[in-house]
Amino acid sequence: MDQIFSDGIGSIAVVGGAVRIDFMVFSPTEMESSGQPKAVRQQRIVMTLEGFMQSAEKMRSAAQALEKLGSRPAMQSSPQLDAPPMPIHEPKSTAAQAKRPFP
Repeated sequence: MDQIFSDGIGSIAVVGGAVRIDFMVFSPTEMESSGQPKAVRQQRIVMTLEGFMQSAEKMRSAAQALEKLGSRPAMQSSPQLDAPPMPIHEPKSTAAQAKRPFP
């Protein structure tokens, strides 16, 4: 099984009935104007709405278990990875949805 490292989630979008989650990494070569490493998209996962909701519940359960163990690190906001509110895009017709490339 392949393992992929990620510094965090950059964005989540719902398009048609699929949820697209973009995972980001801090680039070792690209820098922001402030001199901080630039966050770049590394990988995208596309899943059904049902799969996303099940995954979200598993993450919530894992986070609660970590909090109980006292091993969850303090949450620190990372401006490069803070995503705007999740955009929801619904196709206007099924024909428009059929023409969309996946993913």
